[in-house]
Amino acid sequence: MTIDRLKKQVAPPFIKLKKSQENFFSRSLGFQAKLALAVALIPIIALTIWYANHVSSEQQRMHQAYVNNHQLILEFSSLKEDISALEKAQKNNHLLNSPALQNSIENKWKMTHKRIILLKNAIVETALVANWQQVLSLVPIYDSHLVSYKDLHYQLSTTEKLFHQALAIRLAAKRANISYVNHWFVALLLILLPVFIMISLALIHRVTQQLYKVEHSLSRLGDGKYSSEIELHGSNELSKLGQKLSWLNDELQRSHAQKDSFLRHVSHELKTPLSSLSEGNSLLKSDDIGILNPQQQRIVTIMDTSLTRLNILIDDLLNYSAASHPLHQQKRKALNLLALDLQTQFGTHSLSHTKHIDWQISDSTEGLPYMPCKLILIQLINNALQYAKHKVQVSLSVQNHIATFSIVDDGIGIESSELAQLMQPFFRGQHSHSHSGSGLGLAIVEESVKQLKGNIQFNNVESGTHICVQFPVEGS
Repeated sequence: MTIDRLKKQVAPPFIKLKKSQENFFSRSLGFQAKLALAVALIPIIALTIWYANHVSSEQQRMHQAYVNNHQLILEFSSLKEDISALEKAQKNNHLLNSPALQNSIENKWKMTHKRIILLKNAIVETALVANWQQVLSLVPIYDSHLVSYKDLHYQLSTTEKLFHQALAIRLAAKRANISYVNHWFVALLLILLPVFIMISLALIHRVTQQLYKVEHSLSRLGDGKYSSEIELHGSNELSKLGQKLSWLNDELQRSHAQKDSFLRHVSHELKTPLSSLSEGNSLLKSDDIGILNPQQQRIVTIMDTSLTRLNILIDDLLNYSAASHPLHQQKRKALNLLALDLQTQFGTHSLSHTKHIDWQISDSTEGLPYMPCKLILIQLINNALQYAKHKVQVSLSVQNHIATFSIVDDGIGIESSELAQLMQPFFRGQHSHSHSGSGLGLAIVEESVKQLKGNIQFNNVESGTHICVQFPVEGS
């Protein structure tokens, strides 16, 4: 029962503290920044105000001490002058023997006695008070004839040294107070500044974490990972951004599914009548239904060419759709096995008996995304074979987790004015009109290279065209 009661007493404050922290970080970034600055800067501002007030008051005390010391020094100087004047007056009165002058001297000594008592009470120090007492013992109270001026001057000179030392000590104490305040200010500032830096770093870390979440979510969208939901928690702005990204994720997922579905249905709907047309055209070319005249044979040839182009276009559309699939959905295959499939496919190449492919394949077992790589190589090798005169050189390698596909042909090259438009869908250069194709080949290559996060370069060389594709090999 005691442990349960203790848990009940301890748990609610902890939960409340945790919820208050989450509530704080769920506010807007501007509110978090302002509150963090307030928490960090208010103690520093309060410390600065305290320091300014204390320094101002200590400086006022210091100034007052200087004024008091100056007045005491003037009093001491006046005391010495009065005693010297009394000594001269006493000597003169020995000759004049004037009762009035003697009475004046006696009154002056009384005033001097009061001034000495005032100076004695101004600075209360044991050694200085004792010296003042010695001075007072030499000052006459009733009969000024008994004064020993020699002893009095000596005692005053001894007292003057101690007097100035006491004044210096009092000023040093005031300076020490100012120095003490400065030391405290610096010490507290050195404590508060790291606290301010820690709070700032914590807020920056929190903000950067939220930005990393946004970056990660955008990267997932860029990679085509639409299946999982996007959840962003934290500040108010981040939550709203998470809602927008979730909406964008759903829209992209729906759009991607609609595009795939459209291509599949259109390709299927086109393939069915295309097969019937191909069979009908084959029957027309055969002699089973009779011999065709030259005009009819020309029409059949035109139909056969158009059916071939239509079939290539449908296949390219399907390949273009496959190339746009997210990379994480692609199966992988080792480079040597991928090259074996390509060698098998192009081994029976019948474009011209005078053309051949020179294969250079590095020994690598790293897994590559099969479909994008195959689409890239098929399209580029087909293009190279169409424009090559005698030879196409294909080099495939993987080094330091970078895959490189290099295709070089000895054809006519690429016009520099067409380089900027090569990747556009359905674009065909001026040298391509004598060759069959849909104009989607390089668009498929670009889409596949984009999926692989790589780059492609076209260069004209002396013997024709050099195309190089490079992309990072991630995972296995």
